[in-house]
Amino acid sequence: MKNTINLYSMNILIIDDSANSSILLKAILKKFKNIFPIACYNSAQALLKKEDIDLILLSYVLPNISGTEACRRIAERYEDIPIIMVTANAGIETLQSSFENGAIDYIAKPFKGPELIARVQAHLIRKHISDERKKIAITDSLTQIYNRRHFDTIFEHFYARASSESKRLSFFMIDIDNFKKYNDNYGHQKGDDTLQQVASALDVQLHRTDDYLFRLGGEEFAILLYDTPDAFLHNLSKNIHQAIESLNIEHKFNEDFGQLSISLGVASTICGQGVSKFMIYNAADEQLYKSKERGRRQTHFIDL
Repeated sequence: MKNTINLYSMNILIIDDSANSSILLKAILKKFKNIFPIACYNSAQALLKKEDIDLILLSYVLPNISGTEACRRIAERYEDIPIIMVTANAGIETLQSSFENGAIDYIAKPFKGPELIARVQAHLIRKHISDERKKIAITDSLTQIYNRRHFDTIFEHFYARASSESKRLSFFMIDIDNFKKYNDNYGHQKGDDTLQQVASALDVQLHRTDDYLFRLGGEEFAILLYDTPDAFLHNLSKNIHQAIESLNIEHKFNEDFGQLSISLGVASTICGQGVSKFMIYNAADEQLYKSKERGRRQTHFIDL
């Protein structure tokens, strides 16, 4: 196990209406710092919305709902969280019902401390590895922001959601001006360093849950925003330009400016009115071209 995996800081949720059972589980798992004991399913639902839970220990018997039904509901909504069923009845029917409804393992009462710890550790390791693999799949390796693959996923999700709710979807297309000349004259290592700085400068401008930043490839970045007023878009554009200028990166081959700059094209529309994803993407691209054509270091907007 790598030192980078800190199992004891991962979050474990116990759902059990028996205070004695929860106390015993916490005592056995005392090395784990973040354990949340919850007595009922409804309270567990509320906590799951607030905390990033890594593992659930779920009692087979709960008030007002069966453990298997609670397991099914949680597994449907939080499919990445492993669920261990805690049961006094380890009969084949109980176990089969638990696994059919989303549990990945079980712990039988009375608890055997070493066995419980070993199973919890094993599932937390698998959870960590799974999370890391998913992160790698959607992250640009150079800039550590989302990649083109994840852009396609989020664009599809945002478009479908905005269409069903008749909400505004806004798309920023961002390009570093004369970046080929920058690479050719300053070298590709310097170019990579600059891409990382630009990505960081863009990232700190986004604060809301539904603000997403991507590297589409090369020197091209994108931002997707959900349900955002025009005034916010114009203010964000202004802040982005200021942030890039504040980097003060020399670029003698960026005509008229002498330092690194970016151009933006922004397309915005209320979805569900016959405007396709393809049209939104192309419109932003056209506005970016307009910014380039008219002198660079500027933003052009279009409302479809």
